[in-house]
Amino acid sequence: MNLNDFFNDLAANSARTYKIAQLEANRDNATLREVVRLALDPFTQFYIRKIPKYTPNTSGHGASIASMLPALYELRERIVTGNAAIDHLKTVLEALKADDAKVMERIIQKDLKCGVQVSTANTVWTGLIKEYPVMLCSQFEQKLVDKVEFPALVQLKMDGMRFNAIVRGGKVEYRSRNGKEIQLLGNLDDEFIELAGDVDCVFDGELLVVSNGNIMDRQTGNGILNKANKGTITAGEASLVQATVWDIIPYLYFVDGNCPVPYGKRFQSLNSLINKYEPTRVKSVASWEVKNYDDANDLFQELLARGEEGIILKDKRGIWEDKRAKHQIKFKGELECDLEIVAVEEGTGKYAGKLGAVVCRSRPTDGIALTVNVGSGFNDAHRDNLWAIRDQLVGKIVAVKYNMRSKNKAGEESLFLPIFIEVRDDKDVADELKDIK
Repeated sequence: MNLNDFFNDLAANSARTYKIAQLEANRDNATLREVVRLALDPFTQFYIRKIPKYTPNTSGHGASIASMLPALYELRERIVTGNAAIDHLKTVLEALKADDAKVMERIIQKDLKCGVQVSTANTVWTGLIKEYPVMLCSQFEQKLVDKVEFPALVQLKMDGMRFNAIVRGGKVEYRSRNGKEIQLLGNLDDEFIELAGDVDCVFDGELLVVSNGNIMDRQTGNGILNKANKGTITAGEASLVQATVWDIIPYLYFVDGNCPVPYGKRFQSLNSLINKYEPTRVKSVASWEVKNYDDANDLFQELLARGEEGIILKDKRGIWEDKRAKHQIKFKGELECDLEIVAVEEGTGKYAGKLGAVVCRSRPTDGIALTVNVGSGFNDAHRDNLWAIRDQLVGKIVAVKYNMRSKNKAGEESLFLPIFIEVRDDKDVADELKDIK
């Protein structure tokens, strides 16, 4: 079985049902199963994202992908690092048959490039991949606010890229919210290692790009941070990255998906470490204690007037859990959701030959999903650049701002006044309808 051709075939058909059917038909192929696991497992990393230049083996007598998978052990366990790791990978790629080398590239880059994600793989091979844990906030609902115990914490809602700094054994690695490696070229390593001390732990927060003392706008800043996701960020760009953190979780609790320590104590511990070591590029999120809901809402309105995006109301009693927490609640001036692109449409008139709109859909639940055409929020450069890579857009997750949920002429769920914000390379699963207010 030529796995490279197999993945290319999956990429050519955007239907998830087709991908699942093809994987099911080959579910007994042990090599396919292991390739999928290595590429998608967030806890298996190879610490190289940029594929080195190598000479493809076109002799027809190269090694098979199955025989060379054990060679990844040296990368995964960091037995070889830096230039030695790059040389090791180059040797592996040149030893493989040309098509199998392309499969190895997919594994190293942690992207099968065919629209198959963790949830799809686990549908075929139950429990194959442990999903990367992440605690999300809930959208505002008065019934949730009514359950918060005051005094509570209000924290500024940041407008950067969600990340984790995972410190283990005196080494640090950075992950996006879906577990993919973020390459920051050592920019923040020393500060996080000092903050962690001898404790294996995970810092939760957002990355921001700061130039001349000012935080860059979301599209520009996250454009740079997306390069870190892809392993193409430059040293100069990485030097602009700073971190705002709001949580610290012991590593074993994080992997387990549950930490019983109340948030008030976790945040106090985090602030104590930051006050002790005074890092310059890692900051604690702006935070206030409020006595009641009215105080929280007054602060929210004040921050909105200052141009901030919103706040998160946090119950100090809340545990850390791998789910959407009901004890951490977003207050936002504008609504926003993350949707999957299912089709790309060409523009008309002055936009002929350019992107006109993307058709987006929420993650289906019991066969029910929200679908919307998003044609606003693109400038001319966006329309040119995105149209040039239109074949790669289907399956991508995008952030969409909107006014309210609505229904289209056919009575189907949609969004009123949807506006494109950005492609979310740090996320591979769309929001469900129940999470879109």
